[in-house]
Amino acid sequence: MGSMEGILYCTLNVFCICILLTILLRILKSSDKRMSQTMYSLFIMSSAILCTSDLVWGIIDFSYKWHFSDSVDFVVNFIYHIFTLIVSYMWYLYSESELETRTTTTKKGLITSMIPFAVGIVIILGSFNEGWVFSINDEGIYERGDLYILHIGICFFYILLTSLKAFIRSFYKDNYLKREKYRTLASFCIFPLVMGVLQVLLVGSPMISAGVTFAALQVYISTREQLISVDPLTKLNNRTEMVKYLDNKMKNVNPNKDLYLFITDIDSFKRINDKLGHVEGDLAIIMAADALKNAVRKTNFFVSRYGGDEFVIIGETKKDFDPKEFRELINLCLEEETKKHNKAYNLHMSVGYFKYTPEIKSISEFIGAADKYLYKQKSERLLKHNADGKVKSKKNPVNE
Repeated sequence: MGSMEGILYCTLNVFCICILLTILLRILKSSDKRMSQTMYSLFIMSSAILCTSDLVWGIIDFSYKWHFSDSVDFVVNFIYHIFTLIVSYMWYLYSESELETRTTTTKKGLITSMIPFAVGIVIILGSFNEGWVFSINDEGIYERGDLYILHIGICFFYILLTSLKAFIRSFYKDNYLKREKYRTLASFCIFPLVMGVLQVLLVGSPMISAGVTFAALQVYISTREQLISVDPLTKLNNRTEMVKYLDNKMKNVNPNKDLYLFITDIDSFKRINDKLGHVEGDLAIIMAADALKNAVRKTNFFVSRYGGDEFVIIGETKKDFDPKEFRELINLCLEEETKKHNKAYNLHMSVGYFKYTPEIKSISEFIGAADKYLYKQKSERLLKHNADGKVKSKKNPVNE
């Protein structure tokens, strides 16, 4: 390897290590302690070790001043190949935990997933005596072994398998709230796959290190952006994301469908906060959010938290869609949700809605039209409540 080529090789690896350590420090400072984040931290650590071993190999290979034994060269390459395998497996575990599969939650799933990993370890260990994956010849030159392609194949197997799962799941209607996250996981494979193929073709290039690092950076940036667009309490889209979505729908109206906007809030929510406390109030908001997720489970409707106990739902519907039936479905799902949590009170949501027409010129006008209908419905409920004297319910500290 020439002097300039070696400097570039090492510089790229140093750059990759700096990026990975920066990501790792930010993850460690985060308050997110989910298992998936632990897996992601291990993936970043493994990637940093991979790049470090690649850096050391570059120094050994192009150095004219320092001379290293073949044993040192072999050990450095051994570490590099081991961590190539570990990095791909750690990514697999992280992605599977984000996909919420049984792989990371059951003993059987973990053992099954480790079979290719174990095979990879065995053939790398076989390089000591048999040179299965690589060897250092008598002239101190690195050579690939007969099973090198199998080693690379196992690494790509983990990455491609979980990327394919994520890509397929991103099209499930039930997963519409996680669609962007799943597509981000699916896209991870692009950089390592392209760079890995280049490294197989171009011996002595740091392509895999670069591919893994840039893929990790892409995923990190994407997940941070998704956190910005997600309400932390309910895990629904937040108000900013709703405005962007609605703006796009109003500019690109489908002539074959109706565009509806629903705005909802929880009846008597202030009483929940005042009598039962804000912790119970937060739980009521979460139950309402889960009820809305269930109500739109078989649709492509967009659900967001608008603020406080208010939610906005946006949906393109067929011409025969009945908004009143959907309104009833929301409260049916909410009733089931409160029963599931064994609450001593019933929750009910008022739902206002409006169908988009060309006369509506702005987002605020569209939301305002639905909001006006919402308060009309709340007023009608209040009048009925006063007329009846007291709404029949089970023992309810909220309504007493």
